Amino acid sequence: MRIKPRLWFLSLSLLLSLNPGLQAASGQEDLLPQGKEIFENRCAECHRLNGQGLPGTYPALNGDPFVNGDPRGVIATVLNGRKGQLGQMPTWKDRLNGTEIAAAVTYIRNSWSNRAPGVTPAMVAEIRGKDK
Repeated sequence: MRIKPRLWFLSLSLLLSLNPGLQAASGQEDLLPQGKEIFENRCAECHRLNGQGLPGTYPALNGDPFVNGDPRGVIATVLNGRKGQLGQMPTWKDRLNGTEIAAAVTYIRNSWSNRAPGVTPAMVAEIRGKDK
């Protein structure tokens, strides 16, 4: 059975509109290069280019269950910073826009040994809106 090109395109459009996860996956490749640049310029000083951090000083991101788990916590941490046993991570909500935060989070969730789904600017906007 051969599907006409127009019908195929409409079917794909409908599928994407009903499943935002597919949209996120398809845009993930666009965010990765930007996320890598943001990470290298703003995050690697503490978390290191290899994602291993500095033991006892800055946490590792590579293989971390928090980084690979629910993305909402990671997004909230990047937006609002975090104070913990190893010190304090700065807040980025006033220095990076939603696309930049989505790119950075997508990058760390898909680098080194991490293989978690990426995030979208819409997900960042949702978390940012809840913080107000």
